[in-house]
Amino acid sequence: MIAPNTVREILELLAKGVLSQREIARRLGVSRGTVNAIALGRRPDHSARSRQRTKGFTPPTGCPVRCPTCGAKVQMPCLACQVRAMKRRAAA
Repeated sequence: MIAPNTVREILELLAKGVLSQREIARRLGVSRGTVNAIALGRRPDHSARSRQRTKGFTPPTGCPVRCPTCGAKVQMPCLACQVRAMKRRAAA
């Protein structure tokens, strides 16, 4: 997945019309096909999906570590523990 600010930068460079798609791809470290998909509007909007997050859900980030609650090796916060907590709240 490409960061939303990289997508915005690609769109800005495309709008200026100074650089080719190939040169934009080289400068930003993405494929030319990705730049083309963004230019044609075929790339899904990942930022729209992130706005639809469930209340109380925090996406996991970072290196995998042992969860102090369940002991699984996961990225924190532990998704399994979050789902269990959400199910408990829904059942109550």
